[in-house]
Amino acid sequence: MRSILAMLAIGGLVAACEGQMPKTESKRDMLTDSGFKVVSLKTPGQAASFKQLPPHKLVRKTYQGKPVWVYADPTMCGCLYMGTQSNYNAYIKEASKQMMTTAMRANFADDPYSPSSMDATVDNDWDWGEWGNPGYYGLPY
Repeated sequence: MRSILAMLAIGGLVAACEGQMPKTESKRDMLTDSGFKVVSLKTPGQAASFKQLPPHKLVRKTYQGKPVWVYADPTMCGCLYMGTQSNYNAYIKEASKQMMTTAMRANFADDPYSPSSMDATVDNDWDWGEWGNPGYYGLPY
């Protein structure tokens, strides 16, 4: 009976945690959340310079000696995202966090930082004869 209750409790915790997983945001959402402003194209000159930008890439431009980051989105909104260096730094921080979360979720079963996930063949190909006792190097063996 206790094992059934324990399994139900674990199931409830897993279900609760699933609702709290971070949502995967689009690049556009992360740009606006980081403070980038959405700029609509209003003149033919803006449209012409917009077409010269690489699509879907953050590009650094300079205005009066200060960096301005722009992101051309010709497919979704046909607009330009424009931000300061601080906006760019906030975006990179959030994007890095999201990439790490995604990578860790994808590699959860074989987490590279978990000793239990190492393949046994990795241990079998080491020749201790070349190195001697690990205690020689200060390890407690």
